[in-house]
Amino acid sequence: MELQTALTTLVTPPMAPLVGLVLALVFWFFPASSPFAKLSLPLAMFCVLSLWACATPVFSGWLGRQLAEQQRPAPDVEPGALVILGGGRNRDGETGNERLSAATLERVHWGAAKAPEDLPILVSGGRIYEQEQASEARMMAEALENLYQRPVSWRENCSRSTAENASNSAALLHDAGVEGVLLVTHWWHMPRAAESFARAGLQVIPLPVGSPGELVPRGEAGLLRWLPSASALLRTQVYIRELLADQWYRWRPLPTVRHC
Repeated sequence: MELQTALTTLVTPPMAPLVGLVLALVFWFFPASSPFAKLSLPLAMFCVLSLWACATPVFSGWLGRQLAEQQRPAPDVEPGALVILGGGRNRDGETGNERLSAATLERVHWGAAKAPEDLPILVSGGRIYEQEQASEARMMAEALENLYQRPVSWRENCSRSTAENASNSAALLHDAGVEGVLLVTHWWHMPRAAESFARAGLQVIPLPVGSPGELVPRGEAGLLRWLPSASALLRTQVYIRELLADQWYRWRPLPTVRHC
């Protein structure tokens, strides 16, 4: 899991352009007759421009719309369960205290607020690292039951990825006779998640948190859309990671049910 995260970091901004700039600097010290030396300046210019572009709201907004267009149409079925996917946790390395991340809390709140109250709920998310204490599913279930008074019917505690979310959840739901689900995750994660759950044999009705139309903050309008910002760069990184992961999932077989 750590190797996968490291590789993803290397091929997404800002790391990818920075690695290119380091290579350009190395090429600069090659003999002048070398083709690598001649490549140094163009490579440096390309990396700077690409980093600038990736950090602009106009580019991140365009990329987000491309991602949203990959969402498959929802089937005309009645869902038999509400599925909420975990989105991470925050952990204090000194005290060991853990709490749900803002992304996970958004999904929990969205599911509790937007889904029909009579739908049974499945929460999905395990422990990615050994030092983590409770599974995300357990923490999500506690939030739903304590804060929203919504009982949780299934806790899928073992998954560490979207693909495992799908295969593990499908096994639990199929045993209960459920074939269609109302799926809650963020809109930018929904295309990959819905595709994974469909491959696991479930009919998916998306209930995404947010939409591409909510992307641009008030401070990034007009001319500012063309100027770099940290928030736009972060959004670009998320969208590129999702686009790459979606292609990876398309040819990779769905994992078998993971036990923990």
